Amino acid sequence: MAGQLSGRVALVTGAARGIGLAIATRFAEAGAHAIIHDRDEAAATATATDLRTRGLAASPLIADLAEATAPLAMAAELTANGTEPDILVLCASVENLQTWDAISEAAMAAQTQINLHATVRLLQVFVPAMLARGSGRVIAIGSVQEARPNPTHVYYAATKAAQTNMILNLARTLRAPDVTCNIIQPGAILTDRNRAVLAQPGRQEQVLARIPLGRLGRADDCAGIALLLCSPEGSYINGAEIAVDGGLRL
Repeated sequence: MAGQLSGRVALVTGAARGIGLAIATRFAEAGAHAIIHDRDEAAATATATDLRTRGLAASPLIADLAEATAPLAMAAELTANGTEPDILVLCASVENLQTWDAISEAAMAAQTQINLHATVRLLQVFVPAMLARGSGRVIAIGSVQEARPNPTHVYYAATKAAQTNMILNLARTLRAPDVTCNIIQPGAILTDRNRAVLAQPGRQEQVLARIPLGRLGRADDCAGIALLLCSPEGSYINGAEIAVDGGLRL
């Protein structure tokens, strides 16, 4: 609904494509100023330009979350532009497909750095201002892999489960009347990241057989619940783990 997020500023990490793009777009359509974060400058700039062409408020924010100083630099730029976020969506992640006996040091380091370390840094940088204002929303994009991991996702699933634990910890301990922390756990969503995997012979049929609804999800399927969590109607939802997976976790 237009105007649901009027006056709000939403920072969505990894927002140049996939689920992040769908959520940032829905927020902008609801009246928020969408901060399109990505390490891909061309993609983030193009996304923000497209939204502004539609008469929506959006700005690109370029940063590599693998760098420990990135969140502080992001905050400084947003403060200078007068766009401090009161909504933070943690969507950027690294997903390496390796079995438990073949996980490389590089894969472990990359997934830990983005999925866990960057999460902590972003929370440390942006949540204090929400607490000071007395209002804010934090959403982490988890994964169905937390509940039903594949053999090739053992480490990725572990990092996502750890991220969820962090968010639930904050949901319980921040104790601010209007600062909520929730998790959206997508299932098999047809994003660019998943297309190559699903294109493997027989893979899509195998996945569809496990989904009670019998179809793959769309990135937009995650945007509506994100909007609810950040709207006035969702203000009493805190510490929720919301699956958007067509029943795949069952």
